[in-house]
Amino acid sequence: MNPFTTLIILGILAIIAEIVLGAATGFELLIIGVVFVIGGGIGMLTNSVMIAGSSVVVLILGYIVFGRSRIKDAFHITTTKTNSDSIIGKQATVVSNIKIDDPGQVKIEGEIWRAESSKKIEKGKKVTIKSISGVTVRVED
Repeated sequence: MNPFTTLIILGILAIIAEIVLGAATGFELLIIGVVFVIGGGIGMLTNSVMIAGSSVVVLILGYIVFGRSRIKDAFHITTTKTNSDSIIGKQATVVSNIKIDDPGQVKIEGEIWRAESSKKIEKGKKVTIKSISGVTVRVED
């Protein structure tokens, strides 16, 4: 297999990986894949490994210097905790007894949540939210 075909195949594999990952890489694999395909195509047209390699290097450097920050800004994705995630680790007050096989309720930040525990916890006790599953919090005292 010639080096130009190898570049094109690597480019296609990078593009497929980007599709499979669902843009989790911020389109980096897509850009690299397209650059490799272009480099392989240029190499096939010129029949020069040096020109193919140089075009890949120039395109990658151009992307890093000029395009990367613009693309990152355009697709800026922030991950913030949702309301439910933000209560993990916080203190709550038991408002109805929690038994091992019978969930109770806790109040945290003005909201009442269904609560489970691996042991009995009486009303009025302070507990720590350990995890959330659906509308049920798992607590420890």
